[in-house]
Amino acid sequence: MILKTATTEPQKKKARVFPLHLTPFENYMLVDDRPAYPMTFVVQLRFTGAINREAFEKAVPLSLRHHPLLQANIGPGKGGKESWVEAKNSLPYIHWGASDEPIDFPDREFLDLRNEIGLRIFVRSSENESVVTTQFHHAACDGIGSYHYLGDLLFEYTKLCDGEVERDIELPIQRLKGRGKSSYNLNDFRLPNGKYQAAWAEAWKHLSSFNKILVSEKRKPAGFRASFPAIESYVFEKKQYKELRLAAKAKGQVVNDLLIEKLFETLLMWDQMHQRFSHKRYACIMMPMNLREQGDEDISACNVVAHSFIKRKWPDLKDRETFRSKLGVELLKLKHDRHKTKFMHLMASSYRYYPRFLKLAMDLKRGFATAILSNTGDPTKQFHAKFPTEEGGRLRFGNLILEDISGVPPMRPGTSATISAFTYRRVLKICLRCDPNEFSKHDTRAMLELYIKNILELTDCND
Repeated sequence: MILKTATTEPQKKKARVFPLHLTPFENYMLVDDRPAYPMTFVVQLRFTGAINREAFEKAVPLSLRHHPLLQANIGPGKGGKESWVEAKNSLPYIHWGASDEPIDFPDREFLDLRNEIGLRIFVRSSENESVVTTQFHHAACDGIGSYHYLGDLLFEYTKLCDGEVERDIELPIQRLKGRGKSSYNLNDFRLPNGKYQAAWAEAWKHLSSFNKILVSEKRKPAGFRASFPAIESYVFEKKQYKELRLAAKAKGQVVNDLLIEKLFETLLMWDQMHQRFSHKRYACIMMPMNLREQGDEDISACNVVAHSFIKRKWPDLKDRETFRSKLGVELLKLKHDRHKTKFMHLMASSYRYYPRFLKLAMDLKRGFATAILSNTGDPTKQFHAKFPTEEGGRLRFGNLILEDISGVPPMRPGTSATISAFTYRRVLKICLRCDPNEFSKHDTRAMLELYIKNILELTDCND
């Protein structure tokens, strides 16, 4: 494998942005980061066509001009407080290899923000196909932020390949200073009497009461780790996806509700199959929730997101109609109150008043969620440029046609599965990664097949 860095230096910034204090969410991602479970996520793009290496390497720094947090390190800022600071090297590693060459790391997947920027790029290419796998640190940006960046990368690449493309938005870097308020505003937690809600009791009760951790089929030997990125996927083609939407509608759901319901069913079935079943045990699903509002379109890659949690026991699934009804109400309330999650209030209060407590809490060997489900939608809708469309809704970027998008959120200790749902080209793609320290490729595939089987029962009218 050839290890190479981009060679073209980005232009100087027009305005000073660093040092920049961390937001509560960024601090949480940094504190919860560890070598065995790095707070990084994957986005993988598969193209028809061979990548023009020279154009791609020039496009990387050009696109980074608009996204300062992806050119920064963590270091001491004002008052010695940990902050985003100018990077020692503001260019990411680009790993080039043949299409069949595996992705390898000198130090596993861990990405040290104190010495490296929050982005790595791996390119695997042949004469007819190219795959770009990107690894983002979640302290630097969320999923939507990563799509903003990737859209700009493809915009610059298209221009360098003499392609026709339009970009209809600017990203003033000074807007980054307001990202913290967009993701957490203390006034959202003000009570009618003017006082603020307590941050601790109810939020911590949830985290400490969660006791459900799934295990793989067979315990793995010490040092085992599945290959990167170890994603298994399934695609519901257009007809299938349409049937799924109609089946969900007939039950008073949207597809996201359906995916969550069936994930609960899958987790509890898996638990039962592996002889860890108990009526008293919980399954918990964590969902990232986008907090961007109208007017936030011009914020460059960063975190404007919160985490929400839903818990259920096995008996809750017995009365399926009641389960669906309560789940729908809860999801609607979470969406309405997404700026007021107790978890974010706990993270923010800990960061401000009890930073050592937050570190101790993250070090506990207890999972926050059994699984993570991120309903990503169509990532190309987050691109800031308009690209030509080919047959079947595929986007063209110079000599490349985007065929497919994959990816998964980060995984923390105690979480067994992390899932993303994509809808590029009007199909529904489910991507699953199980804990790479515990689950083999066979285990992960078995989990995905069980999940898909449970979803497909809806279209067969067996549910």
